[in-house]
Amino acid sequence: MKIMNLATNHDRMTSLRVVFAPWYTQENPYQTQLTENLIALGVNIEPTSCSTLNLLSTIKQKKANILHIHWLDHFFLRKVSFLKSLLKLTLFTIQLLILRLTNVKVIWTVHNLKNHRNQHLILDRLGSILVSRIAHGLIVHSESAKHEVMKTFYLRKDNNIFIIPHGNYIDIYENSISQLEARKQLNIPHSSLVLLFFGLIHPYKGVLKLIQAFKQLKYDDVFLLIAGKPCDEVMAAQLSKEAEDNKNIKFIPGFVENKEVQVYMNACDLVALPYREFLTSGALILAMSFGKVCIAPDKGYIGEVLNDQGGFLYDPDSEEGLLKALSSVVDKRSVLSNMGNYNYKLASQWNWNYVAKLTLNVYEHYLNY
Repeated sequence: MKIMNLATNHDRMTSLRVVFAPWYTQENPYQTQLTENLIALGVNIEPTSCSTLNLLSTIKQKKANILHIHWLDHFFLRKVSFLKSLLKLTLFTIQLLILRLTNVKVIWTVHNLKNHRNQHLILDRLGSILVSRIAHGLIVHSESAKHEVMKTFYLRKDNNIFIIPHGNYIDIYENSISQLEARKQLNIPHSSLVLLFFGLIHPYKGVLKLIQAFKQLKYDDVFLLIAGKPCDEVMAAQLSKEAEDNKNIKFIPGFVENKEVQVYMNACDLVALPYREFLTSGALILAMSFGKVCIAPDKGYIGEVLNDQGGFLYDPDSEEGLLKALSSVVDKRSVLSNMGNYNYKLASQWNWNYVAKLTLNVYEHYLNY
């Protein structure tokens, strides 16, 4: 991990202006927390969700030294045809090259290897490859993510890839409701062992495979709670049907408001993350921030962050891997609380002040060029 000294000049920091683009805060407080902590360090953050056409003018208007990109699909993949996406990608790339020529530093935090909607994947890959070469620096959240980025985008050198951990969500969401009250609100038996699948529901997150494995457990006191917004009506209908056919499966569709997160997290005993694809997992960090045990595949970012002391890891290539992990959870239900406490302590070290300082290091590194 590249970590540089934090000997920053205060006057220099107050003149440092960084544009965050695009600015998404509705679904995840990631950007808000990073912004607040960078501001506390003296950095001027200018959030924007400007269009591709207005990117250059926005940077000029904000008098930015740095453009920090978070999600590429905003600029050329949002609900447009292949041809329009290609034109927008061309425009986006040209503007990034112009920014480099005008000495504006370009930083890209690589949250995903591709867009979750699988829209125009050829253009998605092409755009990622181009930006990975145009950007001065890339930020990833783990060693495994760095290797995945290098492999997927055909990068031979890693000298401009910086590993900064994903910040935790401790004290960001309200966390005062008891398990008894949470289960009462959700009409879940207090004595049940409750597994939670939480967040936006896409096929790659493996919820249907989780249901299939869960139904093989055949325990009357084990409950599966699924809460989140399905990606489409087909997924919503499938999950509704599964819940109708099984009294131990409860599906609560729709976007979960921030104030309601604690209800679901505190109602469960552990969080299931049966993902087939991922580069990073904010849901894992969220679960750990609430002191929850996790069940997840033993690979990549998850395998790097989670271990047997706080999780039930399984081989994602094994047909019986998830089922065996679920069975282990039932057998070890008496130690789940201690395992959750271990995860909480682990997540505590990834506070946003620490993350912001490492991010500032990256900015400083390129401003000193």
